Amino acid sequence: MTGEEARHRTVAAEVNLCNECLAEAAFALQGGFYRLVRSRAYYGCFHAATAVFAARGETFRRHSGLLAALDRELIKTGRIPPECGSLLRSLFQSRLRSDYGDVSPVTAADAERAIADARRIVAWLLPLTDPVT
Repeated sequence: MTGEEARHRTVAAEVNLCNECLAEAAFALQGGFYRLVRSRAYYGCFHAATAVFAARGETFRRHSGLLAALDRELIKTGRIPPECGSLLRSLFQSRLRSDYGDVSPVTAADAERAIADARRIVAWLLPLTDPVT
C-alpha cells in the first residue's frame, strides 16, 4: 500500500468514526443520557477535524494540538468561519466537564444544542477532507 492509499484509508476511517459518534450522540439523546451526548458530539467533531488533517498528512498527539492547528491553518486562513472554532472549543470544554466529574445536571436542551453544534462543525469540516480542497 502506498502512502497515498494509507492516507485515504485513514481519512475514510476517521470520517466513519465521526458519523458513528454523531449517531451515538443521537441515540444517547433518545435514551436521556445527556452527559454522554456532549461527549459523543465532541468526538464526532474531533474525528472530522482529524480526517481533515489526515488528508493533509498531518497527525496530532493531543486534542490541544489539533484545536490549535484548526485555528492556525483553517480559521485564520479563512477556510472555515471562526464560529466553527468557537463551537468546537465549547464542545471540548463541555465534554471535559461531562467526562471528568462536573456533577451539574445536563438538560435535554444542552444535549440537543451539542448535537446541533456538532452537525454544523462537521458540515464545515468534512468537505475539507477532499484532497482537491
